[in-house]
Amino acid sequence: MGLTHPQYLVMLALWEHQRLSVKELSGLLQLEPGTLSPLLKRLEAADLIRRERDLRDERLLAVTVTPAGHTAASTQPT
Repeated sequence: MGLTHPQYLVMLALWEHQRLSVKELSGLLQLEPGTLSPLLKRLEAADLIRRERDLRDERLLAVTVTPAGHTAASTQPT
């Protein structure tokens, strides 16, 4: 899959939690949102995640794993 260590940590968190806001993900991984944003853009470009506005609060950006991202989870060592 060719992920960097920080990208892999993002994917691990999303595989476990399924859907997180950028703020929640930032807190969970102890990464600043400004650091996290480029990681998420690269993962989204690779079709592993999807970023979308939360339906309940459009100020929040929700991150979810795509079907390709779920498939990638099964190829990772445990």
